Amino acid sequence: MSKSLNVFFVLLFVSSLVYSQKKDEFKPDIKVGGVLFTGWDFNIDDAEFISKVDTSQPDANSIFGYKPAKTQFEKSKNSFFLNRAYLNLFASLTPDIKARVTSDVFSFTDGTGKTQYALLVKFANIYYTPFVCENGLSLGFGLGIISNSWLSTNEKYWSNRPVAKSFTDYDWTVSVTRNATTISKTTSSFFSSADLGFEAALNLPKGFGELSFEVLQGNGFRNLSFDTRFKDVMFSAFLHPLANRITKAIERAKKNGKDRVLGITDLTLGGFVYMGKLDKSENAATNGVQYKRNRFGGMAHFRYNFKKSGFVKIGGEFATQYNEDPSSSKPDSLIKTNAGGFSSYLELCPPIESLKEKISLLFRYDMFDPNTENSSVSITSFNDNTDKQSLLIAGLVFRPNKFLGISATYQSITYEKEFIIKYNGTSTKTDGKFFIHSFINF
Repeated sequence: MSKSLNVFFVLLFVSSLVYSQKKDEFKPDIKVGGVLFTGWDFNIDDAEFISKVDTSQPDANSIFGYKPAKTQFEKSKNSFFLNRAYLNLFASLTPDIKARVTSDVFSFTDGTGKTQYALLVKFANIYYTPFVCENGLSLGFGLGIISNSWLSTNEKYWSNRPVAKSFTDYDWTVSVTRNATTISKTTSSFFSSADLGFEAALNLPKGFGELSFEVLQGNGFRNLSFDTRFKDVMFSAFLHPLANRITKAIERAKKNGKDRVLGITDLTLGGFVYMGKLDKSENAATNGVQYKRNRFGGMAHFRYNFKKSGFVKIGGEFATQYNEDPSSSKPDSLIKTNAGGFSSYLELCPPIESLKEKISLLFRYDMFDPNTENSSVSITSFNDNTDKQSLLIAGLVFRPNKFLGISATYQSITYEKEFIIKYNGTSTKTDGKFFIHSFINF
C-alpha cells in the first residue's frame, strides 16, 4: 500500500512539474471587441397589432368587443433602429482561468412612449477549467452573470441572430389586455439569455458532445429586484454522433491541401430541462400557491457542403412550458398555463464558385401557442382559443467577410384571429414588414 502511495505522489509531482512548465510558456491575453446590430424596417403591409378601439362603436363580432379605431399609426411607416450594441472584454489569465465582461446597450420604450437607450451588464463571469485531456475531455466551472447555454449554442447553429432571435429566445406575444380604449400587449421568451448563477460544463472526448448544468437565480440579468431561496436549475446537452467521421474527413482534406470538406460537416442533436420556482410567500401573498416555471425542449441541426462551393443547413427547435401562478383574485387558487411550439429553418448557399459562399437564401417558419388548453370560446379577447401565432422569415443574407453581415428579409407574424389593423381600418391576421439588418463583429 505504501509503495502504491509513493508511486502516486511521484506521478503527481512529475505531472505538476510538466503542467507548470506549460503554464510558464503561457502568455496572458486580453482582447477587446464589440458586436453591433442595426438596420432599417418598413411597414410594407401598412398594418400593426391593434393598439386602440373605438368604444363608441360596440361590435360583438370584433376583437375586444369594439371596432378598431382608424388611422392608429403613420402610413408607410419606416424607421432606422439600433437593436443591440455589445462591448466585450475577454481575458485568458492562465491556461485554465478565463474571464468575460460584456456591456449591453439596448432600446426600450419609456413611460411617455418615447424610445430610449440604456446601458447595463450582460455578462460578467469567471471560468475555471482544471481538468483537460488530450482527447478533448474537459471539465470547467463558471460563476457570475453567465450565458444561458441552450440559447447561446442554438444561436450559433441558427447563425442569423441579427435577422431574428432563435425560437426559445424570441419575444412571443403571451397576453393582451384592454384598458378603456387602449390595447396593451405583453411579450416574453422561454427564459433569459443571461442570469446570475453557476455552471459546470463538460466536453466529451473527441468532440462527441457538450453537457452543461446550471444553477441560476431565475430572475434574468435585467431583474435584480429580489432574491429567492429557491434557485432554478437547467441541464442541456448537445451531441455530435458523426464527430469522429467528420474529424477524419477534415484531416484527409488537410493532407490533400484542401480547405474544404465535401458532404456532411455537422450533425447535432440536443435537449434541455429547466426547472424553476418561487416559494409561496415570495412575490405573492402569504400562504399563496407556488410559482413554477418548467421548460423542456430539443433541437437538431444538419449541414452539408456541396462539392466545390456552397452548402445547405437545415435545423429546428421545439420546446414546451409548464407554468403555475396564483390567481390575482384568490392567491391560494392555482392557475396552470401550458405553452409550446416549434421552429424550422433552411439556409441555402448556392453551389456557385463565383459567389464565394458570400450569399445565402434564408427561410424560417415558427409556431407558438402561449396557452395550449384551448378551453375558452370568446372571440372578444386574446385568450387560449385565439392566441396561437406563427412567424415567417424569407430573404437574402450577404456576408462579404467574417466581420460583416447584411440581410434583406420579409418577416410576418400571423395570428389565429384578426388582431392586426390596416391603415384603412380593415382587420387582418397577418402583420408583415420588410427589414434591412446589418451586423458587425470585431
